Amino acid sequence: MNFFNNYSLHIPNLYCHTLESRSKLIYGKIIIRKLFQVPILRKFMAFDFVKKLDFDSEFFDLYKLSESAYAAISKEKYEMGGNAGFIDIGDYLIMIDSTGDVDAAKDLQKAVAQYSENEPNFIVITHYHMDHLMGTSLFDVSTQIMTSDRTLRSIQTEGRKRFKEFKSMDLTEMEESLKNETDEQKIWEIEYDLKFLKTIRSENFSLREPNITFKEGCVIHGDKSSVQMRTFSKAHTDGDVIVYIPEEGILFAGDLLFANNHPWLGSGDPEGWISANNEIIELDFKVAVPGHGTLATKEDFSLENKYIREIVDLAKKKIETGEDPTQIKKEDFSSEFQSWESPILEMNLKFLAEFLKKS
Repeated sequence: MNFFNNYSLHIPNLYCHTLESRSKLIYGKIIIRKLFQVPILRKFMAFDFVKKLDFDSEFFDLYKLSESAYAAISKEKYEMGGNAGFIDIGDYLIMIDSTGDVDAAKDLQKAVAQYSENEPNFIVITHYHMDHLMGTSLFDVSTQIMTSDRTLRSIQTEGRKRFKEFKSMDLTEMEESLKNETDEQKIWEIEYDLKFLKTIRSENFSLREPNITFKEGCVIHGDKSSVQMRTFSKAHTDGDVIVYIPEEGILFAGDLLFANNHPWLGSGDPEGWISANNEIIELDFKVAVPGHGTLATKEDFSLENKYIREIVDLAKKKIETGEDPTQIKKEDFSSEFQSWESPILEMNLKFLAEFLKKS
């Protein structure tokens, strides 16, 4: 099955829909206080073809996955938002997402400069959440920003609304709590929140919206290899995008994969997510770069599907017996999920309590 035939981007001829306007506002549901920092619960898997590079960044570890593909995997201690990466296809370079921290995105720029002779020609945005988008502010119009039609629509609606909320938030309470806080972890969290909010209020900060969109899929052809993009109906979000290099067996999954931790369900549809993962599993790839967590394989998509089915079934049973689904505990899950630690579990249960009542 080939999802990509109908939407081919032959450089320099752009056959994807190009937008003239570029807005400064983009999505942001405030992904701070470590909500999306996925702890590393297993050692880095021994992919014998993957090389960890000697690149200095406080935010991420850099891996060379193949001849053309590089992955920036967020370090556990630092919150840069989602994972990112880049692909050098010869005469063009494509970045996948831009992290949720401008300083992390600057390191990603340095990585591109160190390991490629090209500057980024394209940035592919996998979905509309702010923890993958902050770095777009660093790039001028010489870098094209791409995503799906539906993701752009979410950016222009939900994203703009959230961005206005962030810019209008009163920081006084946060700043006062920082003065009196003694717990090192809480101090770190407050400082991170303040950094995020002050960054988006800076006069020099201007996020860019995508200016190229596609309905189902798109292909960028370089002189060394080609990169395919494919979008899905509502899954993690409406219009999630994956980036795939079939010749090298490399997949960038965006937030369709949270490797070995609770995936955030609240912006999407559980059944749609399972369906998208099933289609991804049918692709031929050796390694996947998740939106959050360490490098992964097809088994991680299957495990995530099992988690989604399980949490939905647990919530349904609670509702059917008149109980509160938000009282589900991690001990109620199968053994492979009980070690997963994240505030996202509580958020998922609150979401399902409302979502299942409506369905």
